[in-house]
Amino acid sequence: MNRHHAALLAAMLVGLSAHAQARALSACTARHMTMTLDDGQGAFNGMMHSGTWLVLRNKGARACSLASMGSLSFEDGRNHSIPVTWQQAVPPPAIALPAGGEVTTALRWVSGDVFDPGTCITPATLVLTLRHGRVRHAFAHALCAPAQRPPMLEQQPWTVGPPGQGQAHGSFPEPEAHPHS
Repeated sequence: MNRHHAALLAAMLVGLSAHAQARALSACTARHMTMTLDDGQGAFNGMMHSGTWLVLRNKGARACSLASMGSLSFEDGRNHSIPVTWQQAVPPPAIALPAGGEVTTALRWVSGDVFDPGTCITPATLVLTLRHGRVRHAFAHALCAPAQRPPMLEQQPWTVGPPGQGQAHGSFPEPEAHPHS
């Protein structure tokens, strides 16, 4: 191979998009990922709202692809799905997550029983589905909504790095209901 072809090949490899690089790697597996929740020392808490940073970390020895990451969900204590409504459900970043690397998203929800009539549930587990398994984390926070409706959660876009790096907390609009006066 002459130098021209070698230089062209090197330029093509360097120029691959993050998406293409992520697809070329093996998919991240549940056994190599950890999920943690970080309340930002109360930064999300208000009179009737709460929230957390969700941090997903690759504890494996190699980079892996998040391209096939599924959505977040909640389960009760018997691993049965709990219905929720996602506002701004955010697709996963199509990136290669290096060994030890993290991606982060912010979650916000109504945490006070402010609806008339209203209801609150407390899921046991937050679940993230990957191509090869699920990552679970205990979740003991009240999610509240108008009666007969599932709780609504807001999810901010995923970003690479630790919590708060380039992310805003966002504003959480009130669901259509009549709060207690």
